[in-house]
Amino acid sequence: MPLRPNMEPSEFLDILRRRKWMILFSVLLILFGAMVYCVLVPDLYQSSTKILIIPPTVAEGMVQSTANVSARNRLAIIETNVLSRSRLMGVIRETGISILGFTGMSEDAMTDIMRGRINLDVGGSEGNILTFILSFEHVDPRVAQNVASRLASLFIDENVKNREALTQGTAKFLESQLEETRTKLVQQEEKMKKYKLQFGGELPQQEQSNLNRLSRLQDQIKSNSEAVARLQDRKVFMEAQISNLESGIRSADSADTSADQLLADLAMRRKKLEELNEKYTPLHPSLVQVRWEITQLEAKIAKLRRAEKKGDGGSAGRATDPSPSQAMPDTQRAGWERGEVQRLRGQVAAIDLEIVAMKRETASTARTIEEIQRKVERLPQREQEMISLSRDYENIRRSYSELLEKKLKANISENLEEKQKGERFQVLEPAELPTRPSKPNRLKVLALALMASLVIGAGGPIALEMLDPTLRGSRDFKNFFDLPILASLPIIQDDRYKRLVAVRRAAVIGGLVSITGAYMVFLLIHGKKVISILQSAASTVGGRF
Repeated sequence: MPLRPNMEPSEFLDILRRRKWMILFSVLLILFGAMVYCVLVPDLYQSSTKILIIPPTVAEGMVQSTANVSARNRLAIIETNVLSRSRLMGVIRETGISILGFTGMSEDAMTDIMRGRINLDVGGSEGNILTFILSFEHVDPRVAQNVASRLASLFIDENVKNREALTQGTAKFLESQLEETRTKLVQQEEKMKKYKLQFGGELPQQEQSNLNRLSRLQDQIKSNSEAVARLQDRKVFMEAQISNLESGIRSADSADTSADQLLADLAMRRKKLEELNEKYTPLHPSLVQVRWEITQLEAKIAKLRRAEKKGDGGSAGRATDPSPSQAMPDTQRAGWERGEVQRLRGQVAAIDLEIVAMKRETASTARTIEEIQRKVERLPQREQEMISLSRDYENIRRSYSELLEKKLKANISENLEEKQKGERFQVLEPAELPTRPSKPNRLKVLALALMASLVIGAGGPIALEMLDPTLRGSRDFKNFFDLPILASLPIIQDDRYKRLVAVRRAAVIGGLVSITGAYMVFLLIHGKKVISILQSAASTVGGRF
C-alpha cells in the first residue's frame, strides 16, 4: 500500500510482519554469501619492507648533481621499470611463484596479478620523501617475504642505474652539444678571419691608422707641392740667367747694339725691380735676377761710354764690374758665357725631370689618398658587418663557455654517482615473515554482510510496500478518497485464496529447507574453517573491547 505521512509505528510493524519471510531470506542469503566468500577466498599474507632514502654524502653546494629529478617522480619511473613484464617474470622464476598458484597462466595474466599484489606506499610531501614502504601479498608467507625482499633489491639497483643513466645521458648530451658548438665557433672564427683578410684597411679598428696615413700623405703632397714650386722658381731664375747670357752672347756677336736700347732696357729693369720689391722679400730669386740684370746693363752702358770717350776701358771696366766675365776679354767672355748657358740648361733639364718625378709621386699619393678615403667612407658599412659577425661570434663563444662549464659539472656529477656518493636507497626494515593473513578481512566482511542484511531486510519491505498499490484498510481508503465508508468486507477465503496461501507456504518451506540444506552441506565441508573464522572474529572483537 502507499505510505501515508501520518502512519503509526504499529503500522510499520505490520508491514514487517507481512514481509517477515522476505526479511528472513534476505538475512540468511546475505550471511551465507559472506560466509562462502570468507571460506573460499584464500588467505593472502603481506610482507613489507621499509626503504630509507639517504641524501647525498657530498654537500649539494659543493657538487650539484645532474640527476635532479624529485624523489617522487624518480620512484614513479623506478616503479614502472621494475613492474615491467620482463622484470616481473624474472622475479616469478627466481622465487618459484609460478608453482604456487600461477600454474597454467599466461605471462600477461601472471604479471597482472603480480602488479595487483604489489603496493608502494610513499609518504611525505613532494621533494620531502624520507622513506617508502614496499609490500607484496601472496598465499604463501615465505614467498611473500622472498618477493618483497627481491623487489626491494630491484628498487635499490634500479635507483643506482637510473641516476647513473641520468648523469651519463646528461654528460653525453652536453658533449654532443659542446662538439656542435665548437664546430660553429671554429666556422665563425674562420669567417671572421676571411672577412678581415678580404677587407683589410676598411675595418673599424683601422680607422685611426687610416686617418693618420691620410694626414701623412696630405703632408707629403703639400711638401711635394712646395718643393715643385721652389724648383719652378729656380727653373725660372736659371731660364732668366740663360736668357741674359744668350742676350750677352748676341750683343757680343752684333756690334750694332746702341746705348739707347741699353738705357731703355735698364729703365725697364729698374721699373720691374720696384714692382718686385713691393711683392717679394729682397732675397727672392726674381729680385736677385733683376738686380743682376740691372748690374749687367749698367756695366755695358759704362763700357760703351768709356769706349766713346776713348778712355782706358779695361781698367775702368775692372773697377766698375767686379764679375769675372767683365774682367775677361770679349772673345774669352763669350766662350765662358756659352759654357755657362750649357751648364744652366743641364740644370734646367734636371729640374724638369725632378719636377716630373715629384708630380708623378704627387699623383700616386693623390690616388692613394682617394683609395684610403673610399675605405674610410666604407667604414660604417664594415662596422655594421663586423658588429654582426662579432655578435654572432660572442654568442657562440658564450654558449661554448657555458656548455663547457656544464659539461665539467656533468662529469663531476657522473663521478659522484659512480662512486655511490649521491642519493641512495637503503633497506631500513627488511621484509618480515608474515604470521597472520592481511586479506581478506573476514571480520569486516561479516560485519558489512550483517549490516547489509539488516538494511535490506528492513528497507526492502518498506520499498516494496511503497510500490504496492493495494489498499489494506479503511485508513488507507480515507487517506486517498474523501468518501464515507458504509461497510468493510473481510477477505473471502475461497478456493483460489486457499491455493495462493498453499503455494506461498510451500515456497517458504522450500526456501527454508534449501537454505538450511545449503548451510548444512557447507558446514559439513568447511566446518573447521567456519569455526576458526568465527573464533578469530570473536577473539578480534573481544580483544578490541
